[in-house]
Amino acid sequence: MHKRLFVFFLVFIYSITQSVAQIDTVYKNKKVGAYVKQSIAPVALIGLGLYMKLNKTSFNDLSIKNSVVSSNLNFHTSADDYLRFAAVPFIFGLDFLGVKGKTDYKNRAVLFIKAEAIMIVSTGLLKRGTQVIRPDGSDDHSFPSGHSAQVFLAAAMIQKEFGSKSIWYPIAAYAVASSVGALRIVNNKHYTSDVLVGAGIGILSVQLAYWTHQYKWNKQVVVMPTYSSRTFGVYVAMKI
Repeated sequence: MHKRLFVFFLVFIYSITQSVAQIDTVYKNKKVGAYVKQSIAPVALIGLGLYMKLNKTSFNDLSIKNSVVSSNLNFHTSADDYLRFAAVPFIFGLDFLGVKGKTDYKNRAVLFIKAEAIMIVSTGLLKRGTQVIRPDGSDDHSFPSGHSAQVFLAAAMIQKEFGSKSIWYPIAAYAVASSVGALRIVNNKHYTSDVLVGAGIGILSVQLAYWTHQYKWNKQVVVMPTYSSRTFGVYVAMKI
């Protein structure tokens, strides 16, 4: 498992490096230092998660699992299954409350879809490639935590869009995200390292989406449903 874990993470980090290397061709006026600064938190989470997964000291997955589970033997809740999506409506709904986001709806929707695609592909490949057994033994898709990746992705987008309006928006979003991560551990569905790496991937997916976005979706866009030969579709046209 350890060998596969290293191989898949090398591929993952390599793909991120290649993406960042190509960003300069899109945003030549931005400094590399900004990308490095925005990468610190997610990379630190991923690094700490890998350390916990692979090290043999007392500070590792098994020691924390045994301590948490033994203290909460009869605990179980499905709240984490619902809370992982709790922040998503606020990404698009705060505007209706008079809090305008950093980007307009069209660009924000594209950014969200891009971040989701990066996150889903990354976590999916890692789950299938590493095949880490869950703490409760239910399956071999423990690493990384998809719930954590999803909820931290939403929190990172709220920080991007509304962090300049009030610090309480990202604080609330990350509080919910941290709660979901903690519940995954207490529910015995994930190791701590799974949650940390999932959180890092979620945040980094948002950063990559924003770094590579060209904001072309503020042009005149027409979206219409279509129907032909008993087939439904969507017509999209953009005026350049």
